[in-house]
Amino acid sequence: MKINSLGFLGPEKEKLVLFLIKAQEEAIAWDPTEQGNFSKDYFKPIIIPTVPHTPWVKCNIPIPPRIYDEVVRIIKEKIKIGIYERSNSSYWLKWFCILKKDGKSL
Repeated sequence: MKINSLGFLGPEKEKLVLFLIKAQEEAIAWDPTEQGNFSKDYFKPIIIPTVPHTPWVKCNIPIPPRIYDEVVRIIKEKIKIGIYERSNSSYWLKWFCILKKDGKSL
């Protein structure tokens, strides 16, 4: 694991960072299947009060057909592991997919 590739930390601080990562290894999400949300048993959902109004409507950027199936797969995977959850809210954010530096991943 390259913690100090730029040499920013001194040797003792680098050892401390490595120790802390190893000691807290189970608290770190190493891949998306280990991510999640806070348990609803401990944290109640936040309800944001609003005044009566007409919700704004904005169209999303269309998904290019050549990546459509991969985008759907990614979204379904994130719903399955609990990162995304279904909603019928009147509000949502615009989003789009781009290729990562490896030229393959979205």
